[in-house]
Amino acid sequence: MGVTELVIAALLGLVAGSFASALSYRLPRSLPVAAARSACTACGHPLGVRDLVPVLSWVLARGRCRHCGAGISTRYPLMELTSAAIFVVIAWAEQGWLPAALLMVVATLLLTAAVVDLETGILPDVLHLAVAPFALAYRWLLDDTPWPALIGAGAGYLVGLALLYGFKLVTGREGLGRGDVKFLAIAGLLLQPEQWAAFPLIAGIAGIVTGLVWRASGRGQEFPFGPALIGALFVCVLMPGSTLAYVDL
Repeated sequence: MGVTELVIAALLGLVAGSFASALSYRLPRSLPVAAARSACTACGHPLGVRDLVPVLSWVLARGRCRHCGAGISTRYPLMELTSAAIFVVIAWAEQGWLPAALLMVVATLLLTAAVVDLETGILPDVLHLAVAPFALAYRWLLDDTPWPALIGAGAGYLVGLALLYGFKLVTGREGLGRGDVKFLAIAGLLLQPEQWAAFPLIAGIAGIVTGLVWRASGRGQEFPFGPALIGALFVCVLMPGSTLAYVDL
């Protein structure tokens, strides 16, 4: 894929990251997702176009609302830049525009889920439901049939249940959240059988790092595992040597 396509992917990623940042803020607070106009969370002033340009608006405003002067969280530009980077990697790795587009939608929704989990400790069911059809369509393009993905989703869910109740049986407490179990079903939709060997190893390492950072920051012993699972999923789907979507669309 050429430089022009990668630049377009980065720009699309910035826009998608802006949407993900708004969605991750509104969902846990039961705020309208699409109908309501964006507004400053401190003063409530509606935001115009000049306030909503990804990254650039935050930089030019020096991280403050231009109406009330309240600080604007760095979560917004960080999510936009993260999304742009993910979109560029997807555009570089995928061989067709349709599988790339599907995976970009999945990435946007799962980035939202990761941030919600970090901030609230919950992986929202509504995001699992939103991701599922796009993940299924992506694998359908790979396999020319939906059955491997559906079998993978069932297997992933059963693995999650086994880990949940097995850990509880041994230790007396749950090692996974219910949202993590449902996420493993989504992982099963996306992962090829050979990618399952690397997925738990990468997720475990990412989880250890997340836990160490979480505890070092004084946030307690329990930490959200969803971001580690989501990061590991994309590493496995996009890592060199994976079975990628060599579909000429």
